Amino acid sequence: MAEQSIGFATGTGVSFGDGNVGAGYDTARMIAMETKTLSDGVLQVGNVFTMTGTGTGTLAIQDGAAVAGGYFYENTSSKNIVISTLANATYNVVIFVNSTSGSLTVSRSVAGTTVGTYSVRLAVATSAQLSGRVYVQLGTIDVAGAAITAITPSYAMYGTTSQLPYQAYASMDGGVATLTSGNTQYELSSYNTPVTSGEGLIVPDAANNNMTVKRAGVYSISAFVTFTSGTTGSRRVSIYVNGAAVSALTSTAP
Repeated sequence: MAEQSIGFATGTGVSFGDGNVGAGYDTARMIAMETKTLSDGVLQVGNVFTMTGTGTGTLAIQDGAAVAGGYFYENTSSKNIVISTLANATYNVVIFVNSTSGSLTVSRSVAGTTVGTYSVRLAVATSAQLSGRVYVQLGTIDVAGAAITAITPSYAMYGTTSQLPYQAYASMDGGVATLTSGNTQYELSSYNTPVTSGEGLIVPDAANNNMTVKRAGVYSISAFVTFTSGTTGSRRVSIYVNGAAVSALTSTAP
């Protein structure tokens, strides 16, 4: 068939669609077309499967939608996956596709330790359990002592780019430093509660006076600093990335 279309109602007669007269859509054709037109990944709707639960035995995954191996998946409300029975290890958090006629085992899912036949579900799984399977990666979790010790989003690709807002940002203000000695560098600290665009691409850490960028790209970094009055010498402001100064400005003491 040189030309194909899909999406019309199934049934009998020309009005019921292209190439499916008298029958439903062919699964292989449907997923092939969705993969070619949409690719795989998380759609930028809802709360894009934001994960929380650090310090507890339950992983909460917010609502969202995705295309995994040509199959659509939607979660309209927050779902919980209990991980307190898992051994200490790092696990993958995925949207897992079971296109087989039997249940498949995962470390944990919303329903237990399996993903049912012909279904797409949220799951926590080992790398071995994902081998040869179709899935979209949401991130990883570290488990120790029956609790989640770390959650790391991985920003699954959708097409050729991540589906993130046009503007991702994070900022911290209120940082202070006391310049006690000359020719000495001081790091600003005691920042106020950070502000972010919410998708987790840039993670500010007010306790450790830094920001972590979770995905490679092009970013604009700026700082605004006010000094108290001084009569001699100069003042210098530097921005450090991965421990190296990438920008600095020196001016005469005000």
